Amino acid sequence: KITTSRSAEKPTIYSTINTSPAHILFASKYKYAKSRLLELGFNVKEGNLIQNKNFQGYRTASGKERANELMNLILDEDIDILMPVIGGYNSASLLPYLDFDKIKNTKKILCGYSDITALQMAFLEKTNFSIIYGASLIPTFGEYHSKNIFGESSFFQALIEKSYDLIPPEKWSNQLLNALTEEWKNERLYEKNDGWKILNEGEGRGRVIVANIETFVTLFGSDFIPDLKNCILVLEDEDATITLEERSLNALKLYKIFDNLKGLIFSKPEIYNNKNSGLKYEELIDEIVGKRDYPIIYNFDCGHTIPSICILQNGIMNLVAKNGEIKIKIEK
Repeated sequence: KITTSRSAEKPTIYSTINTSPAHILFASKYKYAKSRLLELGFNVKEGNLIQNKNFQGYRTASGKERANELMNLILDEDIDILMPVIGGYNSASLLPYLDFDKIKNTKKILCGYSDITALQMAFLEKTNFSIIYGASLIPTFGEYHSKNIFGESSFFQALIEKSYDLIPPEKWSNQLLNALTEEWKNERLYEKNDGWKILNEGEGRGRVIVANIETFVTLFGSDFIPDLKNCILVLEDEDATITLEERSLNALKLYKIFDNLKGLIFSKPEIYNNKNSGLKYEELIDEIVGKRDYPIIYNFDCGHTIPSICILQNGIMNLVAKNGEIKIKIEK
């Protein structure tokens, strides 16, 4: 994560890894992203697992060890913002070891996306943290050639603005630039953004909750799911292979998640594989979710594509999708 320091009258970002040990695997990009945060005016404090270069292949340490590190950072009064270095697959392994009785009266900001959904959902349910979906160190601040100005601006917007309109970026990219080599410094290939698309027209207003589909599904049946009734739900995924996507979306349908919403938004997946079915992503969504009395849009820009919009969890979202036009406003 990354943190910011009050002592210097600017936020301190704490940097540690919940999942993939990207500080070692992508050392050059990690160093650059950290320098970018400093350039933007933040203080950065690394967790001890990063400082000690802990490495266990796919993770830095056990869930208990990472939870202990996270607890220490949460209770550190000099730290304002917790920001993951990257995502991964096992943030939920911290949850059994976190002391939410100690955490619940602490007020900090938790960022992140993708697998960090596990932590964000738990903190939404059990703490008073402000939570921003988006803004992980390497994906957001590690764009070398032309920087991720749109993504960085979106982070500051979610951090500072009391209300703001969401607008689609003019261009987007899902190009994989290899961070195991110096390829990540190359100029990224972008394509024109076709904008957000309407699957079901309507108007909705409610708390906004953003989640990674795969991680979200794994939490059901636990004590770490916030109240979703009357919210506008934003879902995003990295690898939307249609077989897995159908399974996850159908699980949400069986849990009746789609029954009591005020709106539903699907982001662009980084990768979509229809497994020779001929089905478009939106056609699968329509097949499973079906006709609803609230607006449903897709091709949104919050998740694994570049740039990605940052969204304040539990903010009030106004979503209007009518006559081919989409307007979205966030209010704190």
